[in-house]
Amino acid sequence: MAAPRPAVRRPGAAARRRDREREILDATRALFDERGVHDAQIEDVAREAGLNRAIIYRHFSGKDELFALTIVGYVEDLMAEFAAIEDDGPAASQILALTETFLDFCLRYPAFIDISMTMLRQPGTELLERISEAAMLRMGRAVAEALHRPVELLRRGAADGEFAIGDPDYDANAMYVQILGLAHLARVGNGIRELPGGMPWFFPVSPTQVRETVRSLVAATLRPIQAQPVR
Repeated sequence: MAAPRPAVRRPGAAARRRDREREILDATRALFDERGVHDAQIEDVAREAGLNRAIIYRHFSGKDELFALTIVGYVEDLMAEFAAIEDDGPAASQILALTETFLDFCLRYPAFIDISMTMLRQPGTELLERISEAAMLRMGRAVAEALHRPVELLRRGAADGEFAIGDPDYDANAMYVQILGLAHLARVGNGIRELPGGMPWFFPVSPTQVRETVRSLVAATLRPIQAQPVR
């Protein structure tokens, strides 16, 4: 009796799988951009992609994994916008341009804010219980690549004596998260203050105000080096 032949994946099967995953992720992003994140369900993604719900689960473990991998697509688009920013001139000017571009990107794609904040509120160990290690790696690599240029500019500016910073990786991550929060404030369009007697009151917040706050945030992060007194 002949020995059983090992299963061989047909040529092109991996490519077809990648194409199907890309199709699902494109449908997810289109749905998120149109309807927002919180109201979208797996069934809606399947309908948008013209697929059976079971096929979605064949490729992704669930909504959290779709979130994680949809972020990758957004970040790729953000990186393209970063690439259009000239890479000469003072480091501080480039960092400001990158942060303003990031803010504008967030305001243009509010679903990106929601997905990012959803991912950020979960510690990595908890997130790994909900998504695959491969998806976690892809999302982490994409965000790290987006932070690479700001981190290098922070290092360069500090080395050139342009400004003083602490840990460039921490500072870049801190600005990233704070701008996400500020973009959410601009998207919602209001803040809250306490009136006499403790009554809460909403007041309007404009994108222009938030943009000025981002500039102040960058200025506060890039602390000027104090000149030493001449003795």
